[in-house]
Formats: sequence, structure tokens, C-alpha cells
Amino acid sequence: MLKAQTDFVLESGNKFTAKLSSEYGQISNFLHQNKDEESTRYIKIEPSVFIQTQFSRHLLQLEANISHYQFSEFGEDDHSNLSFKPKYLFKLDHNKTLFADFKLQEEYEYRGTGLSLGNATSLTTGDDKKRVAANIGYLYGQIDSVAKLKLSIGQEDFRYTTRRIQNRALDRVDHKATASIDYLLSGKTYFAVDLAYIQSDFQRDKPLNKDEYALLVGMKWQSTAITQLQALVGYQTLSFEDQRLDSDNSFKWRFDMNWQPTFFSKININTQRNYETENRIAERYRVVDSTNLNVTHQFTDYFQTSVAIGYKQEEIIYLDQTDNEDYLYSALKFNYQRNDWLTLFAGFTFTDLEASDDNLNNQRNSLSLGFSVTI
Repeated sequence: MLKAQTDFVLESGNKFTAKLSSEYGQISNFLHQNKDEESTRYIKIEPSVFIQTQFSRHLLQLEANISHYQFSEFGEDDHSNLSFKPKYLFKLDHNKTLFADFKLQEEYEYRGTGLSLGNATSLTTGDDKKRVAANIGYLYGQIDSVAKLKLSIGQEDFRYTTRRIQNRALDRVDHKATASIDYLLSGKTYFAVDLAYIQSDFQRDKPLNKDEYALLVGMKWQSTAITQLQALVGYQTLSFEDQRLDSDNSFKWRFDMNWQPTFFSKININTQRNYETENRIAERYRVVDSTNLNVTHQFTDYFQTSVAIGYKQEEIIYLDQTDNEDYLYSALKFNYQRNDWLTLFAGFTFTDLEASDDNLNNQRNSLSLGFSVTI
């Protein structure tokens, strides 16, 4: 089901799921280098939990997970990522819901990516990033309603928690407001309008404060139980508080399709254009075109394979120049469902970066074996 529709589909009742995953693998070109590549073995352990509690018209959800990595050749890069996401919903009526959600995310940025792209050896360890976000909103309608509406406002705080003297210039607070309206035209065809506004406040680099507006208009279809589609096009604009910095306007789109051609196969295609906020010193913003394809096939009741391919083109705008970076990602994964609680898996990933600066070009791949236990 399309992500845009899941807000209006919610399973009621009390739920509890705990999962422990572990994998062992090898990574080539760990530092994302253009030459003198170095590889390493790694172990990953990831516990996660999902809890849902319902009483009367109140529903509370909690998702949390920690992923811990250890490397044989680069012990200084051992780290843990954290994600903590509670959500509260209050049903005013059968088709009216208030919601509030919170997200705490702590993530490790590997050497050779982000701030140290093309210069991994300048650091002895990677950087840590932290995001804290909160949103409140209102939902009107259900999955099959004639009219559906989603409104939300929120705030996200982003900062690097390491190398503060250099990285604090990237500290920012984003204030966000979004509105999504779907209206049934006929059958399963909806006319859709999406609006978004983001105001970015840089705590220590005020000239980069900016306002971003986006409008998308299009159609959403759910022609059958096995096909869902949305296609929207529109316009986005970005302007800076410092009038000496050029504003930007560009065409915007979002296309998303879920298709199940057979009972055993599922295909998802997504492509879109967005502005993304800078994550490097001296960078102002970037225009990102991304396309993703995911295919899963269930060979038997126990054996499943999935393929993911992603391609991203980034136009990076600096104060005095424009660079381009093209990222390719592909992954192949095999799952064997041994029983209701145990899954075995194997995977292969490949990434490739081609940039206008040839010194940044690199390729990387990894192989892994693992298992997950669910209760």
C-alpha cells in the first residue's frame, strides 16, 4: 500500500513484537576511496520492538531499535545507531483523528561520506548526527472516503554532535507545515493536492536561513486490490534570508506505484524531485532527483527473494559553483523463513558514485549472512 494511504489504514487492538537480527559480512572499500581501497569484516546486532496499546478512543504506538556495528579492521568506527519513535492518536469520530508523533534518531556518518566525502583519511573516526522531531496533526476521512484530508505542523532539530567547532555551522531547526487533500472523482480515482512549507533556521549561519514552498497536483488511483498508483506534478521554490543569495525555482514531481502482477510477486516504483538541505560546509542547497525500484518474489511458502535498485542525481549548489553527484545503489537479498519465529537471510549490495569531481568517484560492495528472531 502506498505510504500516502497508510495514514488512513490502522489496525486496532493491542500488539507487541520484539525482533533480534544479527548479520556477519564483508565490506570492500570501507572508506569510499577513489584508490588504495581497504576492506573489512563486520558484525551487526539489531534489537527492535513495536508496541501498540489501545483503550477506548486512544491509541499509543512505540517503535524503537538499536543497530550496533563492529569492524575487524576499523575498530575506531564501531558505533551504534538509535531510533525511537512514539506516536499517539485520538479518534474524535469514526473519520476524524488527532495525532502527535515524536522521533529521536542518532546516526553515524561513515568516513568518506557526508562531510568527509573524498577525504576519509582526514578523520580518525566518523561523525555522529542527531535529529529530534515532533509533529501534531489532524486526519479527516478513511481509506475509501469521498474526501480525505491530512494537516500537520512540526519542528525538527538537526545537529552534528562530534567535532563541534567545525560542524556547529550546520546546526539548524526546520519548522514544517503540510496539507494533503484527496477528493474522489469517480470509482477509485482521486484528485490530489499536496502543499508543503519548510522554514530552515541555521543557528550559527543566519544568512543561510531559507523558506521552501512546494505544490503538487495530480491523481491517485486504487483501481484494484493489487494495483495502487499516484502521479503528481508541481512546482517548488526556495528563497534565502540573505537577499544576496539567489533564490531557486524548479519543476517538481512524485510518482509512486505498487503493482502485484501475480499472487507471488510485488513491484514498487517511486521517482521524485525534492530540495534537500545542505550537509556540508559552504554548501547552500541541493536539487535531488531519485528513482527506486523494488521487486519481491515468493518462490515458496518459505523462500523469498528481493531486488532493490536506486539511482539518485544530485545538483549541489555552493556559493560560487555547482557540482553534480550521481549515486547508484543495488541490493539482492534472499530470505528463508525457517518457521514462525526464525528467518535466515543472505545479501549483496553494490554502490557507485560518479561526480563532476573525479576524485570523489568510488565503488563499494558488501556480502552478508544473518538471521532474525521474532516473538
